[in-house]
Amino acid sequence: MKNKSFLFWLSLSLIWMGVIFAFSHQAYSGRISEEYLGEANIPVRKLAHMSEFGLLYFLYLKSLLSLNGALEPRARRQRGWLALLLVFAYAASDEWHQSFVPGRSSQFNDVLVDMLGAVLMALFLILIGKLPPGKPGLRDPSVQ
Repeated sequence: MKNKSFLFWLSLSLIWMGVIFAFSHQAYSGRISEEYLGEANIPVRKLAHMSEFGLLYFLYLKSLLSLNGALEPRARRQRGWLALLLVFAYAASDEWHQSFVPGRSSQFNDVLVDMLGAVLMALFLILIGKLPPGKPGLRDPSVQ
């Protein structure tokens, strides 16, 4: 049963990565959206990036957590950090991919915006109690 859960979340992660790739592959998309959004173009696009990569973090995390059912808080935190690392890798590769698309640019600041979305999702999950707070490797004080 655990393998089915992992495959489900991994499949959703891969599909979402494909959606992000498709959006990134649209030539001159910044100019096109600017025609419709005007001055709101940049904030809307940055919020879209944050949302895309926040969701990717969530999907990666669910994939990693489904490998073992009831994980201790330390292992859950470590998988949370691993999910952030995976998001960073995909965000960086997405920016590199955009450097080959006509009318698109590749900027490290966009990777940071993408990571902000992932970090905000992680903080939200900590806030609602779905991910334990703290740094990986630290002992959870609630565990005796």
